[in-house]
Amino acid sequence: MVVGFAIVAAWELVTAIGVVAFRKPMYNALSLVANMLGLAVLFLMLNAQFLFAAQIIVYAGAVMVLFVFIIALMNPEADISFRPGGTEWIYGVVFGVIFAALLAALLFNRGLTGRPGAFTPEVIAAAGNVQTIGIALYTRFLFPVEVTSVLLLVAAVGAVYLAMRRIR
Repeated sequence: MVVGFAIVAAWELVTAIGVVAFRKPMYNALSLVANMLGLAVLFLMLNAQFLFAAQIIVYAGAVMVLFVFIIALMNPEADISFRPGGTEWIYGVVFGVIFAALLAALLFNRGLTGRPGAFTPEVIAAAGNVQTIGIALYTRFLFPVEVTSVLLLVAAVGAVYLAMRRIR
């Protein structure tokens, strides 16, 4: 299990570096797809089958295919003009230091346990991972799920409206 995790973690690091290191947007998007697939494998190794399937279907499937199509329509062979200088590097350093400090705080405070969840590992093992998530989503978290679905519907209708307005 540890060797498998090390292999997948190395895969995640390499593909994450590829997301920001490649110069062509299509390679960046494909690296992000590979990274999402590696994350799905990590979910599977943690015995979270529902998250594995959702990661594959939603992120690596639908969202990334959309990104690849958008990049293909944007003329990815065009050079990206970036003028170094200015104050952008200051923002990068500041946010990098903040991120490193937060990461160090998380790594050195391993004694933090958080709140106990509503479902114990025994309940999850007895009922199954997918069934437990379904019960939680459609009982305790029904309102947030419905609000999210309405927001996604409004975003989709708005995107279609804006696209149709540009065509005219």
